[in-house]
Amino acid sequence: MHLTVHQLAKAYGLLWALKDVGFDLPPGEVVALLGPNGAGKTTLLKLLAGLMTPTTGKIVLDGLPFANTPIQRAAIGFLAPGEHLYENLTVGENLHFFTSLYKKRQASSRIDAALGEVGLKHRSGEYVAALSSGMKCRLSIAKWKLLEPSLLLIDEPYGVLDGSGIDLLESFLRAESQRGSVVIMASHHVARLVNVCTRAVILHQGRLIFDEPRQQPWDSFTRAFGEFLPHETSWSS
Repeated sequence: MHLTVHQLAKAYGLLWALKDVGFDLPPGEVVALLGPNGAGKTTLLKLLAGLMTPTTGKIVLDGLPFANTPIQRAAIGFLAPGEHLYENLTVGENLHFFTSLYKKRQASSRIDAALGEVGLKHRSGEYVAALSSGMKCRLSIAKWKLLEPSLLLIDEPYGVLDGSGIDLLESFLRAESQRGSVVIMASHHVARLVNVCTRAVILHQGRLIFDEPRQQPWDSFTRAFGEFLPHETSWSS
């Protein structure tokens, strides 16, 4: 997946939540999407996912304008703590349903294997309503492992995962990068996110103020990040 964004903007009435955002991401990029509350991170993710329509600007996927067609939507994954799962279906039934919905039906053995990889195989027959938030996040990881999106958008996953769940997520992100997918992850856990990313993008008041590949030392990132969050010093480069 090659993702290009041109002068993307989103207004709610007279308020601009996002203004003139643009970047170009080649296949395999893992992007840390950073910024304070209200910076526009979730708005940007929802625009890229096709869940909202931009006020101005355009999104280009592999050279084609994003028209929110079924084929394009099937190439995009959106993993968030509140991601929709069917709570009245079992863990296994959810995966069978979603892979069928995306026309990527999987054999039961492959679904069992995916559940095993995220530590949920023994819960395959349990209803999703009985799962904790962290287990639901693990189920979402299994879901996107099976669906193999070319663009994976992730919003604040760290808060609901334990240590082994975080290791699982980051291993999954690296595998997606090696597969050529573009990954964009928004989080306030700066230290962890910066360590796993290949690039950082910082939004502030709806505008892009920083866009650079990760490097050592990364003094420019320290300066840009410190301009609006001077108390954030716990990340490592």
